[in-house]
Amino acid sequence: MAKTEKSDKARYVLEIDETMANAIRRSVNEIPVIAIDSVEIHKNDSALYDEIIAHRIGLIPLKEGRRLADSEDCSCEGKGCNKCEIKLSLKARGPATVYAEELKGDAEVIYKKMPIVILEKDQELEFVGFARLGKASKHAKYSPGLVYYRHVSEIKIIKVTEAEKIIEKLKDGLLDAPKGKVKAGEVYESDKDGDYIETLARDNGAVEVKAGEKIVFFIESWGQMTPFEIFSDAVKALNKNLKEVSKAIKK
Repeated sequence: MAKTEKSDKARYVLEIDETMANAIRRSVNEIPVIAIDSVEIHKNDSALYDEIIAHRIGLIPLKEGRRLADSEDCSCEGKGCNKCEIKLSLKARGPATVYAEELKGDAEVIYKKMPIVILEKDQELEFVGFARLGKASKHAKYSPGLVYYRHVSEIKIIKVTEAEKIIEKLKDGLLDAPKGKVKAGEVYESDKDGDYIETLARDNGAVEVKAGEKIVFFIESWGQMTPFEIFSDAVKALNKNLKEVSKAIKK
């Protein structure tokens, strides 16, 4: 597996088919992630309805300060307790822009300058949020990131001079960067969409583009997990679901 990773983005080249790639992509929705699930709003003088404030709060990416139990498996039977939920409070008075960093509790706010609401003079906002583990299969706020894939594009060099200009534009998207001058007949792989590459070529016959057999898998993390953790946990979730299906068939 070839890979290119940054702190919040990753690109993996996999020798798998679309069926497996899509199964992994969908299994990302089975990864438990923390998010504010319910909110008690004690005061809201802002221009936004309570429901809009609660919706914005729920979409703030968080990292738990301590390990949480799944509320469905907790001894409290989902009622909410210290084992399965974290309380986060906020109290603000205008004039001010209220940011996510003002949330206080045993969880880390990943994007501290995410705005929640603007308060005018003497307007107040006060609430308590309850963060729990959940899965994106139930609500998008539990998603750990954006995951998508496409076939690797194979670029065959036909006209060297024109092709070099196209290769230069695709430098960041080449999976096997050319060494020195390109040669007629050589084939390079790119993570860019084939239609985009053909658009660059402008029908001048400089290159021939076709979809390769490999899959290039992209992951952009919202910050709760690293891209590799997202990929690894998605594979674990897929394996778990397959074992459950296998047991059901045997019964």
